[in-house]
Amino acid sequence: MSDVSLKKGWTQVAFGDVVRQVRNVVDPNESGLERFVAGEHMGTDDLRIRRWGVVGEGYLGPAFHMRFKPGHVLYGSRRTYLRKVAVADFEGITANTTFVIESRDSAILLPELLPFIMQTDSFHEHSIRESKGSVNPYVNFSDLTWYEFDLPPVEEQRRIVEVLGAAEHHGEALRRLSDANASLLQSTIDQAFLGNIGKSSTDTRQTSPIGDLPITWELRQLSDVCTKIVDGVHKRPDYVDSGVQFLTIENLNRGPGIDFTETRFVTPADHAEFCKRTRPERGDVLVSKDGTLGVARVIETDTQFSIFVSIALLKPRRDMLDSWFLRYYFDSTIFKRRLAAKVSGSALKHIHLVDFREQGLVKVSVTVGDRRGLVARGV
Repeated sequence: MSDVSLKKGWTQVAFGDVVRQVRNVVDPNESGLERFVAGEHMGTDDLRIRRWGVVGEGYLGPAFHMRFKPGHVLYGSRRTYLRKVAVADFEGITANTTFVIESRDSAILLPELLPFIMQTDSFHEHSIRESKGSVNPYVNFSDLTWYEFDLPPVEEQRRIVEVLGAAEHHGEALRRLSDANASLLQSTIDQAFLGNIGKSSTDTRQTSPIGDLPITWELRQLSDVCTKIVDGVHKRPDYVDSGVQFLTIENLNRGPGIDFTETRFVTPADHAEFCKRTRPERGDVLVSKDGTLGVARVIETDTQFSIFVSIALLKPRRDMLDSWFLRYYFDSTIFKRRLAAKVSGSALKHIHLVDFREQGLVKVSVTVGDRRGLVARGV
């Protein structure tokens, strides 16, 4: 953009001219700091840090030695398409793959405006474009420094921050409402899988490994009610620029359904080979089994795709089990507790297929293919 197109008083600046990377290296065990923030603790398009780890509880890798303080902006430099920008409101430690950034001079760039600048589409597009690597793309801070943007005078920055801050405040209120709704849904799911919705004091109950259940219910292993329980390809494929979509856990983690907006691709020949093992179809259920565990999604499309080993695919027997009933089972606290007892791996959590197959699923009468059957039972 030329200076002629700028508003009066605005200037075009390079990112590196008005911000700097904070490199305060400390030993986490001797720093006295209690909390650390890893990439998984930061959310997409969420400026607030809502989760963190505790120093000294579990393994903390050697990369975690960068101190941050309240007001610093944290930016995830790995897989920048995930758009992880957050503002610290406490002091802690992060890894060197998370950039700690601050304004060079608050008289030129208000610190409060910096995170909003880093949330713009143009900043993310620049970061993604400059990222290196295909499997786990990353960006260097030096490649962010020459990102250019238009900077208003400080007084106008204050007005912009006021408006954006108010919008963020209202967004946070909506988030809290959404969280309350999610808690209500979780409680409903849990009560439904224990047969507590609509029960009366005269109902006959039975004791089971997962709790007190209606006498007409029974536990069945997933292997009894699924025709197939497998995981995806065990070797990392050769990705291509276009072809058949290839899904990883990230595609399950983004959004309430399967996210196909950011996928890698494999050749049709590789896809055909991979599908000899899996062959995903509409109505099948996908579940994450490595790292982030138990995220379940129902396939609601006829689009062809392949899956990585970190995802399990389950094909319910349609005469016995509704896909959405199974998906909600994976959301239940019953499943999560049983899963926790089977999890292996210290750094990267993992669940074995055999443990999926032996999961005890509550069997009830549902209308195959009819989600209203689930809703009627409160599931």
